[in-house]
Order: sequence, then C-alpha cells, then structure tokens
Amino acid sequence: MEQLVAEYKENSYTTYSLGFAKTNSLKANKRALMQTQISALKHSKNRQTFNAGLRRVDTVLGGHSAYTPANAVTLAERPMTKSEAKRDYRLIVKRDKISGTFARVFADIASLIVGILPTVIIISFCYSDRRSRALATIQSKFVSSGRRLFTQYWVSLIVLLLPVLAVGMYFTLRVISLYPNQTIDLLAFMKVTFVWVLPTLMVSSAVGFLTYQLFGNFMGFAFQIAWWLVTTLIGAQRVDGNYGWLFMPRHNSLHNVTYFYDHFAMFIINRVSYAILALAMVVAAILVARVRKGAYRNAFSSHHQRF
Repeated sequence: MEQLVAEYKENSYTTYSLGFAKTNSLKANKRALMQTQISALKHSKNRQTFNAGLRRVDTVLGGHSAYTPANAVTLAERPMTKSEAKRDYRLIVKRDKISGTFARVFADIASLIVGILPTVIIISFCYSDRRSRALATIQSKFVSSGRRLFTQYWVSLIVLLLPVLAVGMYFTLRVISLYPNQTIDLLAFMKVTFVWVLPTLMVSSAVGFLTYQLFGNFMGFAFQIAWWLVTTLIGAQRVDGNYGWLFMPRHNSLHNVTYFYDHFAMFIINRVSYAILALAMVVAAILVARVRKGAYRNAFSSHHQRF
C-alpha cells in the first residue's frame, strides 16, 4: 500500500507493458477514481475484497501494473535487516564487482530484442536466397544441405551477436567512468552476452530456419511473435527476478542481487536447456531440408526421364 500511496501523491505510476517499464500519469478524473480505490483497499475486510480492489486499481492504470492479485505478495514491504543489507552490498561489490549488476539489466533488455528480431531477419534472408535462385545453384553443385544450413546458422549467430557485444563494450566503458575507484569486472557484459543473451538468440534464429524449411514463408514469424508475447507477459509479473522456464529470463533491476544468486542454478539450467532446444531445432531444419532436397531430385529425375 505504501508504494501505491507514494505513486498517487507523485502522480507517477510504473507499468510494464510487454515487460518494459513505463511511467504514466493520471488525469484529474482518474486521480479522483484512484483515491477512491486506495481508500477502499485500506478498508478491505478480507483477501477477496482486497484482490478485487487491486484489479480495479490495475484497470484504472490501463493494465500491466504491479497491482494485481498475482503480485499481491510482492507489494508487502519491510525494511532490510542489517545483515541483509550487508550481504546485498557485499554481493554487488565483491561478486558482481559493480558492472555485473548493470550487466543483468543490459542482458534483460537485450534478450527482449533478440527474442524476436532475429526470426524475421533469418526468414527474410532465406526468402531472398530462394528468390535469387542461389539455393538452386548450390543444390546443382550437390552441396550438403546439412553443411549449408549449419554454416548459415552459425554465421547468422555471429553477425547478430556482434551488435550486442559492441553495445556491451560501450556500457563497460561507461561503468568504468562512473566508478573510477572501484574494482570492475571488465568481462561482465561479455559474460551475460554469451551466457544470458546467446541462448535466446540461438532459439529465435533456429525458429526462423526451421519454420522456413517447413512452410517456405513468414508463418514462423507469427509463431515467434506469439511466443514472445506470452513470455513477456508472464515475465512482466515480476521483472526484478523471474527465471524458471522463461524463454527470456527477467531481471530488470539493479537490486534483488541475493535473489539472483540464490536462484543461479535454476537460471543456468534454463539457459542450457534453451541452447539444447535451439540445436535440436537446427537438426530438425537440416532433416526437413534433406527430405525436400530428395523430393526435388526425384522430381527432376522423373522429369528428365519423361523427356
């Protein structure tokens, strides 16, 4: 309640549309309505009426706020104990070495981007490749479908990962300039790029290759949009630390460090699992390509024999 009252006084509310934090202000009529809802929440007699009040608050804010029954437990606050504050500070300085804290937020945002953009890029590449008849030229030289797809996949990963690495290097320099007298982990942004962002990039790229081999059009992009939306909406329920089996793990906060390290094993399992899933999809794409190539050769052979 303290958080909601503070936001009401400042007329500045944070919502998470598609997982991105956004600050909103209310007009006079909605401010009056919010005041009524806050008063109702303060006088709630049981959990049912309290949850109903939270839903009304969320509706006034246009949805995607922290004020939902699912987040009710996260709205309860208490001051950190002295030992908790010391542990949090020790993790930031000693284990994160400052830059690791910023790197998590960087990886959170980068994952949202690479979780969808590579799919349409890969499908566009495959489509233009087909339109230019480059595929037919390669097939006429009997190049292995597996080798061709595998090479295209890894080259695409390198090309798509380079901008992420470049931005990570920029932010590393920014952190160094902001904390000149602190010990900084110079590789923090590089680590999260390969451990956190890369598995998401691998999957979104693999979806592009596999769906194009299956359908030969942009249908795979529609599938990826749906997957991306579901993941972002689930992740938005708690953006300061939400891992589990999310395609794009969330940690859009410089704090909650203890939570991250307490769930680090879960996070690693998540990333390894999605990397394996991506490789499995690439193998499936290769198998589909071989079947289609065999069908193409049989059709060509039958046509040649006919004439």
